[in-house]
Amino acid sequence: YIKKVILILVILYKKGVVYMKNNTAIISKVIDFIEGHLTAEESLDLDKIADMANYSKYHLHRMFSNIVGCTIHQYIQKRRLTEAAYELVYTDNSIIYISLNSGYETQQSFTLAFKGLYGESPQAYRKKQEFLPIQLRFETQAVKNISSYTKLTMNCEVKAAWV
Repeated sequence: YIKKVILILVILYKKGVVYMKNNTAIISKVIDFIEGHLTAEESLDLDKIADMANYSKYHLHRMFSNIVGCTIHQYIQKRRLTEAAYELVYTDNSIIYISLNSGYETQQSFTLAFKGLYGESPQAYRKKQEFLPIQLRFETQAVKNISSYTKLTMNCEVKAAWV
């Protein structure tokens, strides 16, 4: 009897790890899609991403949050702002161009979001000429056991800027 219970537990454990590996593969695909569409040429929203992944937006949102440690919206916002920070330091593009390219409708909304993440205005950041990547691309790792799976998450909080 005990051998049967142990065998069942081992099978269930392996199925859980396979399920987690499948989720990780799906999230990798989602991140590839997001990274390929970070510029504002196309809108990136949960509906479009869920359609691409062939999942409901609610289930995808839960999976993404569990694996990455933040919502899809937070991840996109931090990635876009990090790419904007790179552009500020390494290009001569105008701040308005960078803000529009980053998906913000106005330079003011971009400046507020940038200041909330980096603690200073885009202009002040550009003057320093020092790139600090706050949110690099999230890379999933092979899941070998449940404890390593939980170590994949990160903190993706985006603080609002108070003026």
